[in-house]
Amino acid sequence: MKTLFITLLLLVSGLNAPVIQESEKVNATFEGVEDGIYYFTDTDGFSIEFEHISQDALDSIDLSDDTYKGKMFSVTYVSETEIDEMDEEIVVNTIIALNMLQ
Repeated sequence: MKTLFITLLLLVSGLNAPVIQESEKVNATFEGVEDGIYYFTDTDGFSIEFEHISQDALDSIDLSDDTYKGKMFSVTYVSETEIDEMDEEIVVNTIIALNMLQ
């Protein structure tokens, strides 16, 4: 009985463990912000949209300032899958760190 109780206790406590997300990093040029979405273009010419930005990243560089447009950044971000209003899965990117390269 003790073994069963300990097993159940370990299973339940493991369910509350935080999910660790892998961050990704990309070097990209800042194109601007529109309607709360931050637009960048990577070195291969692909556009990347970031729907959210962490407070730490926002405090380090205020991307609402137009002087940062056209500047190259190292962008560290995480991606999450969410369900949109049409019940379709979409990928949402969140900036967690910014470093200006030029």
